[in-house]
Amino acid sequence: MGFERTDWAREVALLRPAKLTLALFAGAPALDVARPWIPDHLLPLHGGEGFERLTAAQRLFYNHAYARQLLAEFMWSEQFLIIGPIKEICRTRRLDSEMLSVLQSFISDEMHHVECFSHLENLAVAAEALGANSAFRPPRMLRALAGLARRYPMRVTFWATVIEGFEQQTIRICQDYHRDKSVDPLFREIMVTHARDEARHCRFDTLIAGWLQSEAGAAWNAFNQRLVSVFLGAYRSVDWGFDGPLRELARRHPETTDKIPSLLAEAKALRRFSPPPAASE
Repeated sequence: MGFERTDWAREVALLRPAKLTLALFAGAPALDVARPWIPDHLLPLHGGEGFERLTAAQRLFYNHAYARQLLAEFMWSEQFLIIGPIKEICRTRRLDSEMLSVLQSFISDEMHHVECFSHLENLAVAAEALGANSAFRPPRMLRALAGLARRYPMRVTFWATVIEGFEQQTIRICQDYHRDKSVDPLFREIMVTHARDEARHCRFDTLIAGWLQSEAGAAWNAFNQRLVSVFLGAYRSVDWGFDGPLRELARRHPETTDKIPSLLAEAKALRRFSPPPAASE
């Protein structure tokens, strides 16, 4: 435990306030509906023949609808896989001051992030008259596992491994925003700033995962490793998550309604052929 205390103390010395806060919106320009809100190559349909056959206006609206879904995805993972479990640990465990400081800083950062993504989502909905309900709807299996992690975070610890991979992937997505100067400036600024916080959070993830694994023991660790596979398998399944932005597209552009089934099949095929990186990468 000695080296762990040293690690926690080192992180306390490196703590900084969140960079991604609502202050970034002060004086920011309105969202530009003539520009993409997410780099096109991140879209599930990118590279598909059906996507290329859409008009420029249809492709742009699909881009906006999918960017809105990405915000909802970030909010869900941060609320249910980070804030929820860590709050429960802080509530139920007796922690030394260094550990408590790091965990509370992590919670504070993520609450700022959720607040910013929620505000940006509201701006996006208003700018494009998007549907009131989020298109990000995780299946029951994911919601159930997230609920277990929030209730039993010291035993059902798979969430700590999952968020390590998620936050590394988030940094890669945000780096894509940084490289793509065609994207709306506000979306780009929010995502680039997000990456700056996530770089610090990756250290937290490693520290928390190592601590939980040392506390849980071999049997629980083996069980949780299986849960990592179950969770990621369900999360990355092509059976869900692609239809919401396409429904939005059909609502705004009714002439695409007959194309939606083939576009959905194409999105699933493209993602199946080129899956996202594993959490351990």
